[in-house]
Amino acid sequence: MQSLQHSFRFRPRRNLPTRIERKRIWPATLMLAAFACGVLSAAESADAGDASRTTRGKRPPMRIGAAQPRSRLIDYRLENPAEVLTHVDDSLGELEKIVHKAGVLKCDALAFPEDTLGLGNWEAAHKLALREVLPEAVKHMLDRLGRAAASHQMYLVCCNDTIEPDGAVHNTAFFLGRGGKEVGHYYKVNMPIHELDRKRGDGFPVFKTPDLGGVGMLICYDMVFPEAPRCLALGGADVIFHPTLGGAAIGDEDISRAAFRTRAVENFVYLVVSQRGGGSMIISPQGKILAEATGPDEIAIADLDPFGGRDGGDAMNHQVDMRARLFRERSPTAFGILTDPEPPVLAKVPETITVTEAVEISAKALTVGEERFKQADALLRQGKTNEAVAAFEGLRSEFRQSWIDRVSQERLARLGVNDEPGRRRRESAHASVQEAQSRVTPAAAVQGNDGIAAKYPADAGIDRDPRVLFAENFETGSIEQIGQRWGQISNKDGKVVAFNSDVPPASAGKRSLQITATLGENTGGHLYTRLPRAVEKVFARFYVKFAADAAYVHHFVTLGGYRPPTAWPQGGAGERPRGDDRFTVGIEPYGNYGRYAAPGAWNFYTYWPDMKGSADGKFWGNSLTPARPALVPRDRWQCVEMMLQCNSAPEKSDGELALWLDGGLIMQIGSETKRSRWTGMGFSLAEQSGEPFEGFRWRTNRELKINFFWLLHYVTENAARQNHAAGPNPINRVWFDDIVVGTEYIGPISN
Repeated sequence: MQSLQHSFRFRPRRNLPTRIERKRIWPATLMLAAFACGVLSAAESADAGDASRTTRGKRPPMRIGAAQPRSRLIDYRLENPAEVLTHVDDSLGELEKIVHKAGVLKCDALAFPEDTLGLGNWEAAHKLALREVLPEAVKHMLDRLGRAAASHQMYLVCCNDTIEPDGAVHNTAFFLGRGGKEVGHYYKVNMPIHELDRKRGDGFPVFKTPDLGGVGMLICYDMVFPEAPRCLALGGADVIFHPTLGGAAIGDEDISRAAFRTRAVENFVYLVVSQRGGGSMIISPQGKILAEATGPDEIAIADLDPFGGRDGGDAMNHQVDMRARLFRERSPTAFGILTDPEPPVLAKVPETITVTEAVEISAKALTVGEERFKQADALLRQGKTNEAVAAFEGLRSEFRQSWIDRVSQERLARLGVNDEPGRRRRESAHASVQEAQSRVTPAAAVQGNDGIAAKYPADAGIDRDPRVLFAENFETGSIEQIGQRWGQISNKDGKVVAFNSDVPPASAGKRSLQITATLGENTGGHLYTRLPRAVEKVFARFYVKFAADAAYVHHFVTLGGYRPPTAWPQGGAGERPRGDDRFTVGIEPYGNYGRYAAPGAWNFYTYWPDMKGSADGKFWGNSLTPARPALVPRDRWQCVEMMLQCNSAPEKSDGELALWLDGGLIMQIGSETKRSRWTGMGFSLAEQSGEPFEGFRWRTNRELKINFFWLLHYVTENAARQNHAAGPNPINRVWFDDIVVGTEYIGPISN
């Protein structure tokens, strides 16, 4: 059993009262004083009333436990929510044993690690099923562990993902009182890039107790940021509970261990670290490790005085509680850069991976990646060195910048395999890209006013050009007539689509088309048209203006082909095309999980037979973005033009995509284009290093061609949730004008 240790310079009184003696009711005068001072609320008195001080000015030590459960992960392959919850209950039965063990050892408080229920891997593979599992699983956790802790009159900290009614997911730590009821909770604030699909917390609450003092909580990556525990310390925290699955610093284990000690001493707080499998410990305000757990399902236990153990000072001044000096000697007015979201250093260190990539790689690493790494390790143990080397090199490529990449590199180094193959691949990719860039295609060769529109000032007569397939300036006809002219219109209750007098500066017209999405009433609207003939290559130009208060959108303007062609837009979300049925390309604003201001940055949202699948087994549109975000302006007209070219033969991947904004080429994507890592979420183009893109094989049947244009403005509450936008604007307006679809580059309106 873990021997009990005591905090630095704190000597427990001899002949301590027994556990039963410490449960005596507070004297009435002391209880009234607590109410009068606001230290203890009526609710808290019922839940924490037995934590009395034995004599005036003296307190019994608090026995704190940091649990170190063995790994009990829920199998990500489970599909049935009821079966998942059965496994959750089985795990809770084992965790209850740890609670009772802490109770027998007379603990006053016990902390469990992050992901207490072990659902993290399962969540990575079942993001669409979280609503069915998380609420019930968390309810079971709080009920069962709360009752177990209450049977010993013990505080409890546990931690798990939670989901809000609107679908937002938080990583949440719960603080339960001695009666087993929730005192408060904390939402994780600092997220690593692969968790940015979740919703951040917005503060560091401190919960007052009569016997533990001020209690704060931080979760995993929070501890890497010194500002986080400092916020809790300034808020009055005496004890910080830290449920985690990792360390306190980016570095080796000894560095992380030193960082934990530093976080405690630089804030003069007790730090209670609970981690699964290893690393659970309790640290004093003077940075001393008081106790460590020694094995699976063990508990690190220490007796401490939450209100003491903070004496210190320098040659000129000594304090019983160093916080009296430390937090008065700060100079917060000089710390302004700490709240700057774009400090100067970021200009020196560009991003090497997108949020989308990181989320996708993480989801795969937590599921199939971990198993595949174990298989590679097994090959190594079996003496199959060549097969193991090939497996580890494959893992490095697929799970780049993850722990699988890092540990695979370590395995290869032990085998004496240098990075020469990887270097050769990168050099080969670079040479291929250089060759591709030397063969500038017609799509990339044209921009500005070099297109069809240059011959038709103000677009006058452009619809009669033989290269033009379709043109619309909304200057003639009623809304109903325009719908008939296009072929199909979506205009719920006649309130979505309307005319507006706002037109692009270069336009000779007097009205544009306004499409309004009103949350709670509709999801916006559209105009859809079949092109007069199916083609191999198409350019579509349109002018668009988003409202000054524009919100995030769900889907936007789309080109593509259906076989057979239909007079209406087809579905297919989450499904990969076969190759002979359809392919679609949307040009859409993308919020990148709230990192870009609404409405977002331009990206292609694509479905084709060779697209990548997501960790949940679905095939959601692959998002293709430029190397640098092309932010969508608000309250300003912008000329947008996209090009889509089919592959020349079913077996070839020589299809292309291109995007121009206001006549400037923003991105062109084809075979050998440099790209970042391609995942089920898509990829970004790369400016320097990168991998060669395999190219677009849009179709496997020559009869499938580009045959429709869809002017779409589709807005849902889910778009706001995905981008962590609270209280989204219910009214979302966008204006379109001067649309031209042709077989050659069109360009902006010519004056």
